[in-house]
Amino acid sequence: MNLTPLIGAAVAVTVALGSLAAAQRLRPAPSPEAADDSPHPALSSIGSGLLSGFVLLTGFLVATGWAAHSTNVVPPTGLYVADGAAAIAVLLYPSLAALPFTARHATAVGFFGALVGYTLALAIQLRP
Repeated sequence: MNLTPLIGAAVAVTVALGSLAAAQRLRPAPSPEAADDSPHPALSSIGSGLLSGFVLLTGFLVATGWAAHSTNVVPPTGLYVADGAAAIAVLLYPSLAALPFTARHATAVGFFGALVGYTLALAIQLRP
C-alpha cells in the first residue's frame, strides 16, 4: 500500500485545521454592539475560483503525469509549484474568510483538507 497520498492528506488536514484554530484564537472577540460580522457574500466566489483553479491544475498534472510514463513529456516543475501554492491558498481560505471554529466547520474543513492533500500528493507522485 502506498502511504504517500495518505501522509499528504494528513499534512493538509493539519494545515487546514491548524490555520482555522489559529485564526479563531487570534480573532478579536466581537463587541456586543458590533454589527453582524459574517463574511461578505462576494467572498464565496473567491473560494469557488480558488477551488476551480486547484482542481483544473491538479487534474491536468495527474493526466499528464500519467501519460508521461509512455510519452516522456513531463510537465514543467513550475506547474507543480503553482499547484502547491493553489493548494495552500485553498487550505487557508476558510480561516481567512473568518469561518468559525465549530465542530461542524472543523469536520468539513478537515475532510476537504484530506481531499486536497491526497490529490496533490498523488499528482506529484505520478510525475516520472
